[in-house]
Amino acid sequence: MRSFFLSIVMAATMSAVAQTASEDILLTIDNKQISKDEFVRLYQKNNTDVTFDSASLSGYMSLFIDYKLKVYEAEAAGMDTTADFRREFDGYRSQLEKPYFTDPSVDDSLAREAYEHLQWILRASHIIVNCKPDVSAADSLKAYNRAESIRKRALKGEDFAKLARETSDDPSVAKNGGDLGFFSAFSMIYEFEKVAFQTKVGAVSPVFRTRFGYHILKINSRRPNPGKFNVAHILIKVDPNADKAKQKAAADKVKMISDSLKAGADWAQMVTRYSDDDKTRDQQGDLRWFAAGMMVPEFEEATFSLKNVGDISQPVHTSYGWHIIKLLEVKPFDDYESMKPQIMKLLSRDVRSDYAEKVVLERLKREYHFTEDKAALYEFNNLVDTSVWSGSWTADKIKGHNKVIFSINDTVKFTQGDYAKLVESSGAAPKQPVEILLKQEYDRIVEDMVTDYAKEQLPRKYPELRYLLQEYHDGILLFALMDKMVWTKAATDSAGLEKYYEANKQNYMWGDRVEVASCSYNGNAFSDADKKNADTKIAAALKAGSKKGDYEKQVRASMAKIGVEPDSIGMGGDAKKYNIVDGKWCDIDGIRIDKDAWGKTKTKVMNHEGRSYVFYLVRNVPPMPKTLNECRGLVISDYQNKLEAEWLEQLRSKHTVKINEAVFNSMIKK
Repeated sequence: MRSFFLSIVMAATMSAVAQTASEDILLTIDNKQISKDEFVRLYQKNNTDVTFDSASLSGYMSLFIDYKLKVYEAEAAGMDTTADFRREFDGYRSQLEKPYFTDPSVDDSLAREAYEHLQWILRASHIIVNCKPDVSAADSLKAYNRAESIRKRALKGEDFAKLARETSDDPSVAKNGGDLGFFSAFSMIYEFEKVAFQTKVGAVSPVFRTRFGYHILKINSRRPNPGKFNVAHILIKVDPNADKAKQKAAADKVKMISDSLKAGADWAQMVTRYSDDDKTRDQQGDLRWFAAGMMVPEFEEATFSLKNVGDISQPVHTSYGWHIIKLLEVKPFDDYESMKPQIMKLLSRDVRSDYAEKVVLERLKREYHFTEDKAALYEFNNLVDTSVWSGSWTADKIKGHNKVIFSINDTVKFTQGDYAKLVESSGAAPKQPVEILLKQEYDRIVEDMVTDYAKEQLPRKYPELRYLLQEYHDGILLFALMDKMVWTKAATDSAGLEKYYEANKQNYMWGDRVEVASCSYNGNAFSDADKKNADTKIAAALKAGSKKGDYEKQVRASMAKIGVEPDSIGMGGDAKKYNIVDGKWCDIDGIRIDKDAWGKTKTKVMNHEGRSYVFYLVRNVPPMPKTLNECRGLVISDYQNKLEAEWLEQLRSKHTVKINEAVFNSMIKK
């Protein structure tokens, strides 16, 4: 059966956001009223230096009106009803609402409990009587009585392992006699963990239920949790069902290895030579990090007994064979504050989070006066039969019954008729006991309706949230509309952009520039005299290149004549244009040259980090407009501003804007 959701949507929330009845109205756009409080809040938020003088407020008022006109235009176009808008806005809204549906005290209590449990490791044995959550009350009682009878036998002193093999529905019991090995917090489901840590060593727990069935626990030991271990091992495999000869051969082999290690044999060599663990043999037997509950009990017991890094255990027998364990490193537990972020992350993925949600739900029920008529619920349940399995049950079967089952704040009411329509429309249901189906569905209905009602009230109860929701709502609309009307239009309107550029190209000018050809070479390979000769030759070659349009060919030919290796020549390629900075100098590939430093030869020679640089002034370039490709980004930006200004002018003429001067003047602080 699908769950039922109360049809309270955020449209109600947004209408709540717009409420201004109790506030001073500063601005009216058509028939929409905007409060002084909203204006002041955004004014303070968007200005670092808040001054409540007439000029500052008037300047911001103009921007504020433009902002509101755009938002209203987007709403008029239905942009707040699109699937994309709802998806984005609902995502933000969900994040903003989260803090109001959590209980920090409960979360902290659960985290501290988990940390306390993590300080210990338990070794327990276990018996389970299977019982699914969806069985009938009669079948559940039968399973419980069976579990209780088993517990009484355990309390009388019967061997727990023997009792587990005889009675437990856990298929692994034949091998382990119910022994679960070591575990700590988060190793078992929460209900199981909680009972385990509440039971004393040697004691048998009361019968308790989880989604798997009814459980009985016996705690065998409890010790401080040593933390995480990094160990290496040597494994000699032997099947548990192998004959005595093979068992003895394996035992003799591991004893020989152990004796050799005690006599000083190299660990790495012994691993490589003897270990049957293919996955760790090439890593000197390194098993990486593990904590309690991740290895078989015998292996963990031996590991926990190792005290110092480098200690090597006696041979240990497990279901895998024989092990020799070497302790490599230990990580003890950190303090609570250090571990809290990690614990909170684990809690969010654990059933404990369901417990925290239930606590919040009960708080919301009290806060919003949830009242329930259990007699009306019981009456309805008795009118629903197994025809729900086939989906043939109809609301006609409760004709004449329409009592209120529950209400919220005495305004939202859920009746027997509402429930009947839900069941009728749900289609075929799983073949579970009807009372279980109805209980599960009813719990979902209550949770959904109480939560939805609480969400509807949030903007009314919490002004800060109301304003944030409004900002996200308006911001998403504003971005979408600006993209449609200005940004994308400016970037894709090639003809309009070209026309705008031609009309305004004088706004995109290059300043004074120089066109310079350059070459560098390894100056350390020459004497001063030879280097001077090389510089002269290069300058001449660059000059020749400026006339023929082929700098590199001219330079290479000239340098070859004086024995410079071609690979040592660094060319700037064609001559490049460089800006004159402050009318005084230019930066040529990181080398600063004064505007007037060229001299009659129009040549400048510089030495930098062992290389010689020769620059040749091809020509002075006067100011000229940049091409569209050279300034496209700036032109697009200015074209966007033009489009936006024209659009806003249209909006201003389209809508009626009235400022309440008395309210505006009340904001001015002299």
